[in-house]
Amino acid sequence: MDTQNENRTGTPVVGIKDKYLDQLHSDFQLLSEVILTQMIKAAELLQDNHNTDILDILKKNEKIINSLDLTIREKVINAIMLFTPRASDLRRLMSYHDMTISIERVGDLIENISQALREIDFDVPGFESYRKPVDKMFTQTDKMLRKAVFAYSGLSNEMAYDTILMDDKVDKLERKIEKKLAEDFSNKVLDKQTLVNIMNLNSISYFLERIGDKAVDIAESAVFLIEGKDIRHDKIVRIDNKQDSK
Repeated sequence: MDTQNENRTGTPVVGIKDKYLDQLHSDFQLLSEVILTQMIKAAELLQDNHNTDILDILKKNEKIINSLDLTIREKVINAIMLFTPRASDLRRLMSYHDMTISIERVGDLIENISQALREIDFDVPGFESYRKPVDKMFTQTDKMLRKAVFAYSGLSNEMAYDTILMDDKVDKLERKIEKKLAEDFSNKVLDKQTLVNIMNLNSISYFLERIGDKAVDIAESAVFLIEGKDIRHDKIVRIDNKQDSK
């Protein structure tokens, strides 16, 4: 008799929990898709930095990102309180929480990049050549972000470690742009727009480098979910595990 009552009350709770976690996963998938779209649109601004259609999409998506950030984090807290999740579910919930924070920060960085791009005048002599290295940096950080998100969605630790090892290339691209700016404009009399361009290009390369760092954070969360290991402060473990996965 007690067993029947237990089954009657237990099964609906399990069903509710599964539906709740499925909805949480759907919210996270939507958040991932929106942030990847934001990267594409921000890169398009590099070729047409006053395109109102692109700017409107970026603004609209930023609101969606902020809303999903709050929704997901609230659902994670509620799930922990309502369902007393077992270890594997708890690990997934905490990774959702950590990755959502990272993705929301990427959204903020993309917003900063779009603002900086709007202020640049590439028609000022000496700046047209910067489109290519910045675009190359966009491409690399976009690859990192996609790999990190797909590592989580597909439970691929190999893709996660790939993402982490790509970070050095983004760092080198940032230093290359910084060095080029110093070489091109040192010891010259600069007008106001030239100074604005230099500051914004320097900021864009920094923001892109930070997006690469956030992609690493997401990849580390994926490793924590898949392997149950926290590798955030252990570079040796990252490299060793990458080699072991080959």
